[in-house]
Amino acid sequence: MKSTWRFILSLVVILTAILAIMMAAFALPAVHSGVQQVPIGIIEKNDAIYDKISQSLQAKGFKVTRFNTEKTAVNAMKERKAYGVYAIDPSGDVTLYKATAASTTVAQLLTDVAKEMLTQQKSAAQEQLTQLMTKTTDSVKLKVLTQKLVAISAKQVKIVEVKAFPKTDEKGSGLAAGALPIALGGWIGTVAISQLIKGKRQKFLAVIGFSIIGGLGLIAVIQFGIGTFDGNYLLTSLGAMLGIMATSFFVLGILEVLGLPGLGIAAIVLILLGNPLSGLLTAPELLPNGWGAFGQLLPPGATGTLLRNIAFFDGHAISQPLLVLLAYVGFGMILFKLGKKSV
Repeated sequence: MKSTWRFILSLVVILTAILAIMMAAFALPAVHSGVQQVPIGIIEKNDAIYDKISQSLQAKGFKVTRFNTEKTAVNAMKERKAYGVYAIDPSGDVTLYKATAASTTVAQLLTDVAKEMLTQQKSAAQEQLTQLMTKTTDSVKLKVLTQKLVAISAKQVKIVEVKAFPKTDEKGSGLAAGALPIALGGWIGTVAISQLIKGKRQKFLAVIGFSIIGGLGLIAVIQFGIGTFDGNYLLTSLGAMLGIMATSFFVLGILEVLGLPGLGIAAIVLILLGNPLSGLLTAPELLPNGWGAFGQLLPPGATGTLLRNIAFFDGHAISQPLLVLLAYVGFGMILFKLGKKSV
């Protein structure tokens, strides 16, 4: 039986819609990305100085928190409450505490802002010294002021790295590139299981086995092959297992309920939306307002955040990604149990 022109036209429209969704999902975050309440801090006890610096940073889109000591600031970064912290001492020196492992893009952005702050500090000090030099003819004073001017010109931003990627992958490229394999790999693996394995119990056990072995293999590649991770291999692998399991059961459940048409839904959620909105390439707070938070509610984003926080931040701030992934596992299992389609 030949396909009708109506069916062909409908299929073409649907495929075009999917293409449009794909283009929007990948292009819009890149076009409209920017600082969207990126949490940072300032170490400053003087109210006037803090207000001046914080207002400037807030105008750039940062969410600023005040810290009284270096210790509390660094602890906040280790607990994933801040990407970086600035400290400016009375002499005008600017120190940046940053955690590159949290996001290389944000770390570079904070470094650029720190250099801008130092440039402003230097310009103000140089202008003041120049004015003083024009008002004196005392050679001793002129010599002292000249020395201060030279010292100010030589000032540079002091960088304190709180948590960096290993030297084998200083930019964290392995993790940044992991969003698509996490989403696409789980999708392809589950489709293969649903197509090639017969029997509900057998499919269920196959997904469990795929999640365990896949998690161990994924982290082995990232940690021992690429060198992005340097934390506890087994603990990080557990995070990867949960991420693969969430993706796999979600796909398997949809396939069991809807059959092959469910592949499109799974592809949109996991690949077309989940991959570009995961925030692994930059940070969720750099995506358009709302999209970054939404991306963290999808398996690729939740998995990436979970792996990053287990591997580099001692398991801090993993509650949300854990709950998100467990919800997908539970939802997928329910769909799988209720579904009766043979895929």
